[in-house]
Amino acid sequence: MAEPDFQFTEISKFYPETFGEPGMRTFRINIDSASSNALIWVEKEQLSELCKSMNQLIKDVKPDENSYTFPPVEKEAPGLSKIEFKTNKIAFGFDENSKMFLIDAYDPSSSSDETTLRIWIDTTQLKTFINQGLEIVSAGRPICELCNKPINPDEHCCDYRNGHSKELII
Repeated sequence: MAEPDFQFTEISKFYPETFGEPGMRTFRINIDSASSNALIWVEKEQLSELCKSMNQLIKDVKPDENSYTFPPVEKEAPGLSKIEFKTNKIAFGFDENSKMFLIDAYDPSSSSDETTLRIWIDTTQLKTFINQGLEIVSAGRPICELCNKPINPDEHCCDYRNGHSKELII
């Protein structure tokens, strides 16, 4: 398996953010590491699922917040790296050796199928990110319990309420 194009091991900032009004928002993950910065643009659903899955991984792994070692700083991206892309794939996991979490983001415009950016974060950073991400996602339009589509403030055309659903509900 090839190494990622860039690795951020000395994270000083790792947070999700959003811009715009509900229904027209854009989402990104902002990462600062040593003297480098990355902006990873994501869809709302990606951010939501990422946070939920990360939360589950913390429960499964049960990391000791006081026992992590240091990430491999020798893998840190060259200074002044500025990376920005809209990802189509995010993977994450837990590194047993360092007791840190890894997040791999892929740039679909890259000529390589390998990871574009790998981020090394500790449990505290991950928990903070999860809380911020879930708060951002929940601040948007509510989801209709029947059709699972966002409810607009002015109107909502629900297939299940108006009789136009193609699915049979019993």
